[in-house]
Amino acid sequence: MVTTAQIEALTDEQTLRDVAMRIIAERDAALDRAVKAESELALTLHKLRLQLAARFGPRIEKLDAKQLALFHEEIRSAQSSTAEETILVPAHPRSRSGRKPLPDHLPREEVRHDLSAEERVCPCCHEPRVEIARSEREIVEIVPAQVKVIRHVRPVYACPSCRGQVVKAPAPALPLGKSYAGASLLSLVAVSKFCDHAPLYRQEGMLARSGLDLSRSTLCNWLAEGADLITPLVELMRSEVLQSRVIQTDDTPIPTLGLLPGRAKEGRLWVYLGDREHRHAVFEYSSSREGKWPQQWLKDFKGFLQSDAFAGYAPLHAPDGPLIEVACWAHARRKFHESRDLAPGFCLDVLNRIAGLYAVEKEARSEDQPDRALTPDQRAALRREKSKQVLEDLFAFLESKRDEYLPKSPVRAAIEYVLSRRNAFARYLDDGVLEIDNNDCERSLRCVAIGRKNWLFAGSAFGGERAAKWFTLIASARIAEVEPWAWLTDALARLAQLRDQPASDQQREHELRALLPAAWLESHPAARLPLAR
Repeated sequence: MVTTAQIEALTDEQTLRDVAMRIIAERDAALDRAVKAESELALTLHKLRLQLAARFGPRIEKLDAKQLALFHEEIRSAQSSTAEETILVPAHPRSRSGRKPLPDHLPREEVRHDLSAEERVCPCCHEPRVEIARSEREIVEIVPAQVKVIRHVRPVYACPSCRGQVVKAPAPALPLGKSYAGASLLSLVAVSKFCDHAPLYRQEGMLARSGLDLSRSTLCNWLAEGADLITPLVELMRSEVLQSRVIQTDDTPIPTLGLLPGRAKEGRLWVYLGDREHRHAVFEYSSSREGKWPQQWLKDFKGFLQSDAFAGYAPLHAPDGPLIEVACWAHARRKFHESRDLAPGFCLDVLNRIAGLYAVEKEARSEDQPDRALTPDQRAALRREKSKQVLEDLFAFLESKRDEYLPKSPVRAAIEYVLSRRNAFARYLDDGVLEIDNNDCERSLRCVAIGRKNWLFAGSAFGGERAAKWFTLIASARIAEVEPWAWLTDALARLAQLRDQPASDQQREHELRALLPAAWLESHPAARLPLAR
């Protein structure tokens, strides 16, 4: 660097000019370093905020109208090239109709609180008082879980005249063979772990309070044997999902012991969700997140595949491949939502435009009046009428803003995520059976994400595979709005009968199809459990 003393010692004009050029070059280099450092600092702070929000903050991505108001001028100026009006999606209305009545199917016991014989006599005229009305109030009490032992007695008969003619009734089919666990107990353990997220060591204490002393290793063995019992039903659900026109898929990590010595290794649970006619959520466990796992699972499938931009799906979406890619707008929206602190005006404008797409979807679903929801053909027509132009304007807007952001910035990455998959993001407009996102699939993974915070890991790769089977039944029951314990108790008992009794393949398939959650609910309507519960 040139110092002041050096400059004062110079007298030659050419030398002074050279020194000035060196100073300007050094200034420009310092300015470039400052700009780069500032950019790196902003990116680092952005990543830090994302990590802190992921660990401690709420996961909601709601677009607040007050946020939009802060950048109203910027958004209006950014939209000046188009004639689109800002579309704000109102918050979900909440009912405030007061306390809900108690369900009629709950058993009721009447307790009468009456006056004594002396109190029923009028103190003035000493005549007996007459009942003219009654005051009633219902209070809910609960009876704790009761453990009972059912003794199966089979008398043995013999003919006194004929030797060897000894007979007895056939043994009942039990889910776990020689184990004393009945279908209802095994169902309780499975639902408590995979639906209510209670680890086996907690269930050990819960059962002890009910008078049943069981070790967690015993409960674990029951779940392992039960996974073998439910395999035929899981395989039927898998074949049903593969018959869908569209499959949604996603994955989530699950730490697994035994894959590496001394520590847990990250395995994966994949979920494949069928369409409305084949509405099951089938889980698969894998020891890694490699593309070979979904490629193997979907090798016989032909239709639409809706997923995130995981590179493992790319071979399935080849031009001559069997699958048609459908992108997820929820994933695209999330990237702009995470980058809104780096370019608030731009990102909030994009989020507002995406909200306009979702407003059309809400109209098509008719959430306030589900019986008036549109058919797939009507929904496709509505999208072409109202969403197509909004989508084209959004693509054009992203194209116009692309070069304003550095190639490696999160904002530019969000823009490229959409523009590089433009056809996949617009594909949902053409077919009404397609959804705008794969949020239904992500909701099916919620049971894994919440459970992982409680039971922490799978004990082995075999444990992960068994958990995938139980998650398949629990998640599919939830989608069908079936109370899982009642359905699973009946299904386990009937699966045990199918296992122990000879039957033709056609009869077995008929019995298995009757156990699918939606079919079972038709014959057990009292077991309906609304999805919100």
